[in-house]
Amino acid sequence: GLDPDIVVHAGDLADGSIAQRGEQVAALAGVRATQRYYIAGNHEYYSGVDAWLSQMDAHGWRVLLNDHAVHDGRLVFAGIDDPTGAAEGRGPDLDAALLGAPSDLPVILLAHQPHLIRDSRDRVDLQISGHTHGGQIWPFHILVRLREPVVQGLSLQGDRTRLYTSRGVGFWGPPFRVFAPSEISLLTLVRAG
Repeated sequence: GLDPDIVVHAGDLADGSIAQRGEQVAALAGVRATQRYYIAGNHEYYSGVDAWLSQMDAHGWRVLLNDHAVHDGRLVFAGIDDPTGAAEGRGPDLDAALLGAPSDLPVILLAHQPHLIRDSRDRVDLQISGHTHGGQIWPFHILVRLREPVVQGLSLQGDRTRLYTSRGVGFWGPPFRVFAPSEISLLTLVRAG
């Protein structure tokens, strides 16, 4: 109902395999936008990442796995793999994601975990992350803050980069949230100056 131009999903589709959660995730095939971009989060790695990547591709989402796409000749959307993939010989590679991207266009990076800003700071214009669930259960946000620079919302990181950390719509573990409501974020991009 928001009628967005572009929709992104910054990982953590579901806890469980496609056999367990595929029907719930299938609704994402009906999301309407001129383009849809997706990256995997740590929970896809716990539940068969390659199957989830294939599923999202089959649902019409462009999977950005250490890769980028130029959208409408005006924006670069890049996506990096989750650090959890390192156990499988994978993981985030920002250099690979930006290889060949036009240097004169703004770059929007999808990076599941907010602390990955340490590598993207001042190399991209906006990093969109998730992972934190906004802390999910008060006062768990205090522990999340020990690892992540931002638990939710928009922040400036360095001279160039803004980081947006979404609380997301779901949960992990206990099926409830306390003082960390679900969100579908609507970001309006405007040219600087």
